[in-house]
Amino acid sequence: MPSNSATDKTRPRLRSRAVTGTPLELKVVFWIIIAIFAVFLAAPLALLLIKSFNVDGSFSLASYAAVLSSAGFLNALLNSFIIAGTSALVTTVIAFMLAYTVNSTNVPGWYKSAVSSVAVLPMLLPTITYGFAIIYSFGRQGLITRLLGFQPFEIYGFNGLLLGYVIYTVPIAFMLINNTFKYIDKKFSVVSRVLGDNSFKTFLTTTFKPLIATLGASFIQAFFLSFTDFGIPASVGGEYKVVATTLYNQMLGSIPNFSKGAVVAMMMLIPSVFSILILRYLEKYNFRYNKISQIELTKNKGRDGLFTVLSALVMIGILSIFAVIFIVPFVQSWPYELGFSLDNIKERR
Repeated sequence: MPSNSATDKTRPRLRSRAVTGTPLELKVVFWIIIAIFAVFLAAPLALLLIKSFNVDGSFSLASYAAVLSSAGFLNALLNSFIIAGTSALVTTVIAFMLAYTVNSTNVPGWYKSAVSSVAVLPMLLPTITYGFAIIYSFGRQGLITRLLGFQPFEIYGFNGLLLGYVIYTVPIAFMLINNTFKYIDKKFSVVSRVLGDNSFKTFLTTTFKPLIATLGASFIQAFFLSFTDFGIPASVGGEYKVVATTLYNQMLGSIPNFSKGAVVAMMMLIPSVFSILILRYLEKYNFRYNKISQIELTKNKGRDGLFTVLSALVMIGILSIFAVIFIVPFVQSWPYELGFSLDNIKERR
């Protein structure tokens, strides 16, 4: 019997340890993640920071002074902010419109599936492919240009970058907004209408306000994807210089200067600090519903028709740009000999 009582006394302690203690597996996973971040993120950033102050083996601010006093760098930095901000805003609006079509309209289910599929299609291709797709679509001899009979816009420079960045960032923005839409309780829109609110006020209070934090995150994500991308500027940037191409020229140009390249890279990290602060501020706008009510959406032919047309235009735009990628390989010599041929495929085997 004494042995039983002793065992009984130890049981509560064992249970408390099981509840409050951290499992060994979690500790191992945690330290593995820390090690991965240290090796692949912290260490390279530390080396980059050291390199930015290293001039001929000694500590110096000469590289920072040279880069920050360069009119070319400041112009490229301003261009990057302008094009990245503009494309992020356009991307967020388009992604919201697509997500609204999928979650808040009564369009057919197959159409919603098509919208969701086309919205994430650009993720399957590298960004430099977008530039070539734009050239083959809207260039002077591009497919869409030939169909229209005129070139709708100049593709090299701001216009080409804007189009490429929007296509590049729409999938990420759409997935963020679309996911949040699924956690919005639609019964509040019914309550709002019962209380006598007009359609615009109902939209603001029951749809837009719960999405403010996600829309902000979508904008920031799209901004930094555009700000740091090199593939699209390399193909359609033209004379419109951005920071990504400046960094490439400093690091891998005809006369590499790794110290100045490190400075440019450190300058590109500064906006990320502000983005983190903005995201932390937007956290207070997050909505958390204890229960999501599934209700039937109200019928509104005007709303459904409008978003069907808008989403269809976006899908046609994306598909038409990428269609040329699947057409050109089967053309003898684009755009001079347009006959069907498998020679290009055979040569790449």
